[in-house]
Amino acid sequence: MKFLSCLVLLTLISCGSNGVKKNLDASGSYRTSGVEQFFLPELPQWNNSSAAGGCFKSSSFIYLNFPKLKEAYQLNYQQMIELQAQYNERLENYFRSTAVRFLKPVEEASFFSNTLEQIRGGVRSFKLPPAKEVEVIWLESYSVEEIKKLAKADRFNEKVPILFSSCHSKQSLSQWIAQEQLEDAGFYTLTAEWMSPYTSGAELKAGLRIELAELLGKNFKIKMTSFQNKSTPELILP
Repeated sequence: MKFLSCLVLLTLISCGSNGVKKNLDASGSYRTSGVEQFFLPELPQWNNSSAAGGCFKSSSFIYLNFPKLKEAYQLNYQQMIELQAQYNERLENYFRSTAVRFLKPVEEASFFSNTLEQIRGGVRSFKLPPAKEVEVIWLESYSVEEIKKLAKADRFNEKVPILFSSCHSKQSLSQWIAQEQLEDAGFYTLTAEWMSPYTSGAELKAGLRIELAELLGKNFKIKMTSFQNKSTPELILP
């Protein structure tokens, strides 16, 4: 009897899991704005974290469905990453300015369409100055004191320093930089809303990542710096 009860329970769990998977595959079946086809399901709060960085993300980011975007609008990888990052930044700005914590369908469609129009018009929020080399510093691998030591060194005189965070949003990392009085370091920031489960070829893979050469441009020599040379699957080097 105990074995039979366990078997029934496992069957129910399996059916329930399949039902959840179907709902997730629907890419947000409760959305009705018309742009929901381009959104992946939001991560639950308990899973909204970075195992590599050992941190919880500062926001519940919206991740985009790259194959559908590519098919509908013929966007390249850089444009799709920019669209996702700028859309999330727009959401965060909106939610910071109001007590509301959700978008109406008409607002969702408007935010998405306006951001898409900017991207197709060539607007970029991630712009680097002319340089031959960039150095990407993984924030979560260091202590604050170690980051400050790096900032005081002369190593960035001929390189563009990019501070990458596994969990901060652009706004929360900017606030952290100001709080730690690191504005003079001249860091460019690359944050969690820039990561995607898709490769530059729009192939779905486990985990979130950024293909640095595709985002930054192949004319840059890219170096990654982390404490004790720790590696992270979130940053794909050339």
